[in-house]
Amino acid sequence: MFYLYLAFLLSIMNLTSIKILLPEIMLDLGVSLNWLTWVVNAYTLPVAALIPIAGKIGDNHGPHRFFLVGLFTLGLGSLLCGTAFSLAWLITGRVVQALGAAMLVPNSLAILLSKSDEDKRGRVLGIWGSIGAAGAVVGPVVSGALADFFSWRGSFVIIGILCLVVVAAAARNMFANNEIGTLAKRENKVFDITGSLTLMTATTGLLLALTLLPDLGWENNWIRASLVAFVLLIFTFYRIEKTAEDPLLNPLLMRDPRFNLGLTIGFLEQLVVAGTMFVLPIFFNTVQGYGAGTTALLLTPAAVVVVIFAPIGGRLADRFGPGFPVIIGMTVRFFSFLMLSRITVDMAYPYIGASLALNGLGFALTSAPALQSVLSTVRPGAHGIASGVHNMIRFTGVAAGTTIGGIVIYAMIPVSFEGWVGPIPGFRETYLLGAAACLPGIAAGLYLTWLRAASPVQAGKEDAVEI
Repeated sequence: MFYLYLAFLLSIMNLTSIKILLPEIMLDLGVSLNWLTWVVNAYTLPVAALIPIAGKIGDNHGPHRFFLVGLFTLGLGSLLCGTAFSLAWLITGRVVQALGAAMLVPNSLAILLSKSDEDKRGRVLGIWGSIGAAGAVVGPVVSGALADFFSWRGSFVIIGILCLVVVAAAARNMFANNEIGTLAKRENKVFDITGSLTLMTATTGLLLALTLLPDLGWENNWIRASLVAFVLLIFTFYRIEKTAEDPLLNPLLMRDPRFNLGLTIGFLEQLVVAGTMFVLPIFFNTVQGYGAGTTALLLTPAAVVVVIFAPIGGRLADRFGPGFPVIIGMTVRFFSFLMLSRITVDMAYPYIGASLALNGLGFALTSAPALQSVLSTVRPGAHGIASGVHNMIRFTGVAAGTTIGGIVIYAMIPVSFEGWVGPIPGFRETYLLGAAACLPGIAAGLYLTWLRAASPVQAGKEDAVEI
């Protein structure tokens, strides 16, 4: 199973490493900063929109083959980026990378869960979360080193070659064990094209609106129309799913409190982490004057703690149910945000580092249990679509958190910090909002705990939905 974790690590590295390469890309290709944002969006938007669909296709036709196709496509896209000599070529490569990641992530997790015991699901998801956090740390560091040694193109090429090596090793292993085609149970059913296109359009429109909102503002008619269209499309999607022969997402799941609570927690955890990782670099760079490399190192305590403690969050979920670690994790994050809301211009790093470590601990105790709550509502053979929807919601949380943080910071940040005493406006309000967002997460954890105590039937058994 090592190749599954390695493939996931490579996909996370592609997501997190790009920002450290942007300055060199801007100089080399001669493009403006505004266009560079689309180098990032060309990856995140397609992944978020396509990942549930790719998970469903894998559930229907076998996750193994789509995992291999996804990893190969990710490698191909990386090689395209590494040979790009124009912005259009680079963005095309990023879209190809996104198509690969959308196929790779849900289907690799589906394969992993099919090889794991049900009572150890939380532990597996905890390790999965550790790999994701490791990718968040390793991605910028490795890509930055490769860019210094080769160029930004060399970083993409090396990762692309690694993807192709891993896909060759994985294919050899799968064919040797006769795994290709495993779990392909519903190949004769009509795929829900209408529902898939509706959900994809709704997600893309929402994420574009959230991304452009800080620049265009609420008064922009396109932003307003996109948000209204999102609501109408989600309602339409639900109506389509009620009558579809083989719905992309079973309507019964949309009424399952464990499924909805897991998605809510996933959204909130990414909402607040996006605010943290977006706002703190501004503080370190603008207020305290650190460079990009130093800033990246100063942010590592949170990710390192996640790497260490995410498996513990999974183990707690296996033993006590997902609600208990979610309550602890969201409570820890609540207090970490209160600590961060008090940072000042000359605040010593040990205080900030301790706050970040606490924040990482809270995330580690929350992430795997949230996904476990979602997966507990479906039977084996439907993990691809369930995890795909969960990841789509998480991407939406990232977009919303970044937008909210950007709006608050740029509306309230002082023009000058010279002689400023006490908590800094903009940063203070952002972190207080983060603390407030943890409260519904705590409530969701309490509700999950109550559901576990009230029902003798537990996750993944008789009450799981067949989709």
